[in-house]
Amino acid sequence: MQHRKTWGKAVIAFLLLLTALSMSLNKANAAEVTDWTMVTWNVMGDSLTTENNTLATKRYFNYIQEDLHIKQVNNYGMNGSTVGNLFAPISERYTTMDSTANLITVFAGINDYGKGQPLGMASDTTNKTYYGALDVLLKGLTKKYPGQKIAFISMYKQAFFPPENKLGIPDYAYINAAIEVCHRYNIKHLNLYDLDSFDLSKPDVNGYSVGDGIHLNNKGHRHLADTMEVFFKGL
Repeated sequence: MQHRKTWGKAVIAFLLLLTALSMSLNKANAAEVTDWTMVTWNVMGDSLTTENNTLATKRYFNYIQEDLHIKQVNNYGMNGSTVGNLFAPISERYTTMDSTANLITVFAGINDYGKGQPLGMASDTTNKTYYGALDVLLKGLTKKYPGQKIAFISMYKQAFFPPENKLGIPDYAYINAAIEVCHRYNIKHLNLYDLDSFDLSKPDVNGYSVGDGIHLNNKGHRHLADTMEVFFKGL
């Protein structure tokens, strides 16, 4: 009788494992079978996203749209834009984006650091600080686009701004804030800051920069597109 009980428990455990594996595989494959030809993509950001930046003739979203055959890209990039309230706030501008989009990405934060947007605290809920602006933005996106693919992309290391801003805050503190608030709202986060291939604070051995230590040329945008396409499969 004892052997039968043990065998029965083993069978149940095996069946539970199979169920868990099946659910995991289904989740992993969901993004891979996305019909990108049906996707409308809102791209929000600063000078690395705006179409007015002539430092590159093709940008990451152009490459990605071509590669994945995305139906439509709506560009909401603006030079110098911050997430916080300092300049053309993304935490306010997101409300004007196309509400029918099913892919929304925000690639921003470097101007908050460079312009000295106060970092604030994790409990902040207004866009007068970076933490608060992230809370306003990401909470707002989840409400505006329920059930859609939403992602936040943090800036890579760069040499345009000093290692600490005028408030004495290091750049990685802004990255950590984005990681924390993205986790709060279950929004996928792409951390370019930790990728060595994007470290423009060092000599640009890969030839990705236009020479100012922050903006990308066509080759740099191509690399960014490749990185983001891998990331998109997990959205």
